[in-house]
Amino acid sequence: MGQHLRQRLPLGEPLGRAIIPLILGLSRRAMVYGGAVSHEQSLAGIKVHYFRRAGRPRSDPTLPVILIHGIADSALTWAFTLGGMARIGPVYALDLPGFGQSGYPPGQRFATLDAQVAVLRALISEVLGRPALLVGNSMGGWIAARLAAQTPALVRGVVLLDPGGALLEGHASWAPFADLVAVRDLRAVRTIYRQMFGTVNPALYLAQPGFQALFQRDAVRHFVESADVAAFCTPAELQQITVPTALVWGERDTFLPAGSFAFFRDHLPNPHVLLLPGCGHLPQRERPWRLVRFVRAFAREL
Repeated sequence: MGQHLRQRLPLGEPLGRAIIPLILGLSRRAMVYGGAVSHEQSLAGIKVHYFRRAGRPRSDPTLPVILIHGIADSALTWAFTLGGMARIGPVYALDLPGFGQSGYPPGQRFATLDAQVAVLRALISEVLGRPALLVGNSMGGWIAARLAAQTPALVRGVVLLDPGGALLEGHASWAPFADLVAVRDLRAVRTIYRQMFGTVNPALYLAQPGFQALFQRDAVRHFVESADVAAFCTPAELQQITVPTALVWGERDTFLPAGSFAFFRDHLPNPHVLLLPGCGHLPQRERPWRLVRFVRAFAREL
């Protein structure tokens, strides 16, 4: 079926561009119906949007959880996990600057990694008022690891889901990834599908133009183009993290540069590790209930 759809889908097909907004709209409705409340606030000089879900009965009000999405994504990626995470404590699902409903830094069309970290730091300091458990996917894991290394007093623990930002061989490792996520044609979209998802739903092939548009936004394109070696996570940086850490990895994830999993596994300080067979780059979408169980067990040890 997937091959059939690939052959029939013309570039710019209106239906293909409508599917992603439809999915996001349904995810937003699920978040709101599940008890999430939408908030906007200026953080680190940027208008930032986030969802807050109150903790469930018998959860710990002193252990807030912050969910941090990856590149080309938004807070809506956590729609299937928000309710389960609320069994830990109050949950905050953040739209990073330039994504979802959050704005850009003044005078710019993207936010650097340092700017993203500053927003996360401000959210904890100014809104939560207490250290938080950070759960970050892909670029969100990169941001969470950087904050935990720089400002451990704001962090109770870190759970990294297929995190990006491994130094590896520097730009030699980053360049093929950067070239792919430029998604210059629909062939690149299909390659990303195969690398990102453990199992590609054939219906995704209808959404190729909309998926391509997500990666061609300024917030993604300029971030990828501007990333320099100094922004990447080094072994020394990961080793200086003093809070408890956990690493979740989808075994079928080939979206990130090869060697990324081993880099984090070997350099994080004694991480709890969960490998998910048959899962790709987005455990929160592909294995939400298994992920929630793991994070809840991790949180009980904090």
